[in-house]
Amino acid sequence: MNGWQRLSERFDLLTRREQWMILLSGWIALLFVGFVMFIEPQIKTLTSVKQQVVSVANEITSSVNQIIMIERKLQANPNQDIEQRIDRLEQENSVLDEELQGRVASLVTPVQMSGLMEQVLQRSERLKLVSLESQSPVQLINGKDEGYYIHPVRLTLRGRYFDVVSYLAQLEALPVKYYWRSLSYQVDKYPWADIELDVYTLGESKDFIGG
Repeated sequence: MNGWQRLSERFDLLTRREQWMILLSGWIALLFVGFVMFIEPQIKTLTSVKQQVVSVANEITSSVNQIIMIERKLQANPNQDIEQRIDRLEQENSVLDEELQGRVASLVTPVQMSGLMEQVLQRSERLKLVSLESQSPVQLINGKDEGYYIHPVRLTLRGRYFDVVSYLAQLEALPVKYYWRSLSYQVDKYPWADIELDVYTLGESKDFIGG
């Protein structure tokens, strides 16, 4: 009697319920083996393929977005940023130019400068004018356009401290304006001193100031 017959006889001795359980267990075992050997590898392969498809789709989407950005840059004006900056600088320059024109309008003119200094000096009895010299004009901003020029005047005076203070106060009270450059006060023989005063105004012409 071979092994299969012995198993068959043992199976026949089992109850109906036990036989069904053995058959069911056998089928489950066969299904599990089939799943492990055939179905599971297919599922893994399918999952890997899906991941590859998703990865490729993401790469395609990224490439499409890059192409869209490049097309937009090609369609846009490459000089737009530079043109906007130039416009902004021109606007700022216009504002500064108006401000400068307003300040220059309130200044004494170069032609009037030396005469005005001498006229105020005539009101002082003790402060004496030694010399009044117009210095060479200097361009305010270097460039092709002439623009505005600085017109300096140097006054050499002799007098006492309070005479100088009074003269400067009268200059400050004038309705027209000018700018100070420097003031040198050297006592010669107390209370007399030599004073060197540099003032200047602005003008659109580089013509030398008479005086």
